[in-house]
Amino acid sequence: MATISAVLVVYNEEERIEATLRCALWCDEIVVIDKQSTDRTREIAREYTSKVFEIPYSDYNPADNLRAVDHVSSAWILSLTASDVMHPALAARIRDLIERDDFPYDVIHVPYRRYVLGLETKRSPWYSKVHPAVFRKRVVKIRHDSVHGAITFDTERHYKMSNSTEYCMYHLTHQTADGMMDRHLLYWRAEGRLFPPDTSLGKAALAIPRAVYRVFVKRKTFLMGWDGIALGAAYISYLLLRFVYIWEHRRSKAPETYQQIRSSILQIWGDPPKDRVDGQ
Repeated sequence: MATISAVLVVYNEEERIEATLRCALWCDEIVVIDKQSTDRTREIAREYTSKVFEIPYSDYNPADNLRAVDHVSSAWILSLTASDVMHPALAARIRDLIERDDFPYDVIHVPYRRYVLGLETKRSPWYSKVHPAVFRKRVVKIRHDSVHGAITFDTERHYKMSNSTEYCMYHLTHQTADGMMDRHLLYWRAEGRLFPPDTSLGKAALAIPRAVYRVFVKRKTFLMGWDGIALGAAYISYLLLRFVYIWEHRRSKAPETYQQIRSSILQIWGDPPKDRVDGQ
């Protein structure tokens, strides 16, 4: 009989992780990779699984996903984040598929509803019907030059489950604008660090007009009114700041420039008086 392991890589998720873990108890195994959380994340996780592993903190590292996969003992993996909760009917359907002897696929795209700032609609620039959340361990590949596409698959055998607006995986991310910016800051730093050194900045810049096209032409997000304008602005801002961080990592000489200016100005001022006393 095929087995399946739920996998999470987390940091400081005490407010959300329990709901995710409860929705994963149907799996044969739960593996939690904790990035040195400073809250009760590990304590809560250990109430649901003995497989809780601590790794050094990093803003974002694709290798974290590989470490998680290495601890999996099942043939199948359910990839989760602390933003995810799953309807039990979907869990039953996944179990039914992977236990079929004649199931020829390696990746299962499950019905998916991604909520951003509390909003989920077809006009959202983040909207997607399905998500490749379930896959065989043997087909996993990790890209080390990507933040949002680190997990890829060495297979063409993909199965897309029929869409459902209820029996699905709910991705509840970015509850507040502050939370979104805090999370995006981690991603932006990683984007700058991971962007391939042999790739031109033009490719990073091109993502900005593509984001504008997605918001204003493809999805017409503005038709949602003020909600759409907020979602569109948030989506485009990510690509704008992504470029700034990639540019900074690749080309910025600000620290050297500022130090040179300070040094030249201080040379003009000369050495401070040895008997200088504040206020005199």
